[in-house]
Amino acid sequence: MPDSTPGEATERVALTLPGERRSIGIVRLFVGGLAARLGLGYETMDDLQLALESVLLKAELRPEITLEATIDGDTVFLTIGPLVRDPLQPETAGPNELDLGHLLSALVARAESTTLDDGSWLRLDVRVPAGSGAS
Repeated sequence: MPDSTPGEATERVALTLPGERRSIGIVRLFVGGLAARLGLGYETMDDLQLALESVLLKAELRPEITLEATIDGDTVFLTIGPLVRDPLQPETAGPNELDLGHLLSALVARAESTTLDDGSWLRLDVRVPAGSGAS
């Protein structure tokens, strides 16, 4: 997890929900509330919602998943998992399909996956613009 600078508070909020496609609406609300709290613009919020929605639609989900947001200075780290396998592994996409890694690279500052004992975890890093509510 991210390290914080001395004197700088790190805030963390987590949500555990069923690993079902119908949880997308709850994830969208989670991101909307986070964006409102941080003063993120509509475009940034929309990118985050699309990124997480894409993960939920493309990844093979466990029966229960956790979405965690960590606010550390000017960066928000969104972590989702555990997933059955690494969602960033190249897959055989059709000629008109974009693989998840390429899509995420257009939506967030960084996407990184880690495999732990309970499955794969995906971390999405997003920069918070100066003057937002995160400071």
